[in-house]
Amino acid sequence: MPSSKLKLKSTPQKQQNIIPQSIAQLPLSKLTIKSGIIQNLTKSDLADNVLLCVRWKGGLTLTLSYQWQYYWILVKKDDSIFQSVRIGKEKHLISKLQQVLCDIEYGRFARSKSMAERVAEIVQKRQLTSCMNNTKWNRFREAMIYEMPFCPPYEIKTLFDEETAFIANFIASDIWYQGDYDEEDFVDCNYKIIEYLAVKPKYYERTGGLLVETKIWHSAEETFVQLIKNYHIPYQKSGDAYMIYGYY
Repeated sequence: MPSSKLKLKSTPQKQQNIIPQSIAQLPLSKLTIKSGIIQNLTKSDLADNVLLCVRWKGGLTLTLSYQWQYYWILVKKDDSIFQSVRIGKEKHLISKLQQVLCDIEYGRFARSKSMAERVAEIVQKRQLTSCMNNTKWNRFREAMIYEMPFCPPYEIKTLFDEETAFIANFIASDIWYQGDYDEEDFVDCNYKIIEYLAVKPKYYERTGGLLVETKIWHSAEETFVQLIKNYHIPYQKSGDAYMIYGYY
C-alpha cells in the first residue's frame, strides 16, 4: 500500500509517561513482603517506568509501573497475566499494593498455571509430538498474506478447544469468505497453542438474485500446495481442506 502523505500532529507521548516526583516519597520500604524477593531493575525495566518488581519461588512476579498517568500492578508468570490493577490516585496505591502482595503471600495464585505450563501439561498428557515451530508458522502466515492471490479461509483448533464440530463443519461446507491472517485473528501469533489448522485454498462469491443464486469460485490450490511444500510445512488432505498440524 502506498504510504500516507498526511501530516499528523505529534502527541506528547513521553510527557504522558513522566513519573510524578511524588513517587519518590511513597513509603514502598514499609510494604510487608515475606517470601518474595525484590528484584534489581534493569535498563529495560526503567525504560518501561517499572518502579518495583518482586518475584517469588516458582516464577510468580509482581510489577508496579507508571504508564499513561496511571499506576499499574501486574501479577504474572511467564507469558500469562493473572491480575491487572489500574490505580489513578496515589493515596490508594500503597494500600492496594499491600493487598495484592498479601494475596500472593497467602497463596491466591499458587495453583495458577501459566499458558506455557498448561500447554506442556496437555502435550505430555496426550503424548503429542510437535510438528511446527515459530519460524515455520511465521513463514506460513506470511505466505498466505503476501504470496497467495487471496487469503484462504481457515479454522484453528487450539490445544484448549474441547469441541471439534466447528472444524468438521468447516471441512464439509462451501466457504464464501476469505481468511484473516493478522496477528490478532491468528491466536495473537501464540503458535504453541495451535493443535492444528484446517485451510481451504478456495472460496466462492454469490451472484444473482434471491431466487437464482450463482456461485463464482476462486481457487488457488496449486499455488497453496507449492508454497507449503517450498516452506517444508507438513500437511494432510481432508476432503478439499488441508490440515496443518502444530502437534500430532
